[in-house]
Amino acid sequence: MPQLIVLGSGDPLCDERVQSSLAVPLGGGETLLIDTTSGTALLRQLRRADLSLSGIRHLFISHRHFDHAGGLAPLLTDLSSLPEACLTVYAAHDTLHALRAVLALTIPGVEDWLGARLRWQALAAGVEVEAGGAMLTPFAVDHGLECLGVRLALGGVSAVFSADTRPCPTLVEYARGADLLIHEAYGPAEMAAQAHGFGHSTAADAGAAARAAGVGRLLLTHFRASRYADPVALGAEAAEVFGRPVELAADLGVVQF
Repeated sequence: MPQLIVLGSGDPLCDERVQSSLAVPLGGGETLLIDTTSGTALLRQLRRADLSLSGIRHLFISHRHFDHAGGLAPLLTDLSSLPEACLTVYAAHDTLHALRAVLALTIPGVEDWLGARLRWQALAAGVEVEAGGAMLTPFAVDHGLECLGVRLALGGVSAVFSADTRPCPTLVEYARGADLLIHEAYGPAEMAAQAHGFGHSTAADAGAAARAAGVGRLLLTHFRASRYADPVALGAEAAEVFGRPVELAADLGVVQF
C-alpha cells in the first residue's frame, strides 16, 4: 500500500512544527517530495525519516513562498556532492522562474554543480505528468499568486494535496473520489475572514471540501502554533462538517493511503 511521510506540518511561523513538506516513496529506492519546508530543516527531516538523499529524484513545488520552497537551495547543495544524485523539479512556469532567480542570487553556481542531473519541468494545470511511476495531475488553487495543488495516483490509489488555498471549486473537482485529501487548516471557522484574506482555509472549509469531493479520508496539515489554534479542536471542527473522523498530520508521521 502506498504511503507518505509528513516531513513538516507547520505554517510559516509555527515554532512547534517544521514547515510544509511530504515525502512519497515510489519504489526502487526513489522518493517524490512535495514542497521543501523553509530551509535546512528538510535535510534533518530526511535523515530522521531514514530517506536516502540520493533517492530524492522528483520534487513537486506548489508555490514560491518560503515555507514551501525555502529548502530547495540546501537540498540542491547537498545533492551536488553525490555523483549518483539527479533531480527533476516540477512547478508552474512562473514558480520555476522565481526559484531559479533566488538560487542565482543566494547560491550562484548550484545549477552548474549538478549540470544535466538537474532538470526543470514546467507544469500546466490539468495536464498529467509521470514521476517515477506516479502520475501527478496539477491544478490551480486560490492563494493570491500562482499556486498548484496536485492529485497523485500511485499503486491504484490516489491522494490530493491542497497546497495553500482559500475555498476553491477547482480543488473539489480534482479531489473528487480520492482516497485521501491532505488539506491545510489555518484556524477555526470564526477566523474565516482572516484566513481567507491571507489565502487560506479554515478547518470547516477543509471538511466542506472533503465532503463535497466525496473523499475517503481527510488529513489536516499546515497548522499554526497551538497558541493560535488547537489542532485537536480544528480536527473536531472539520469532522463535524465532513461527517467522518479527521486525521491530524504530525511531523515524521507515516500515512497509508
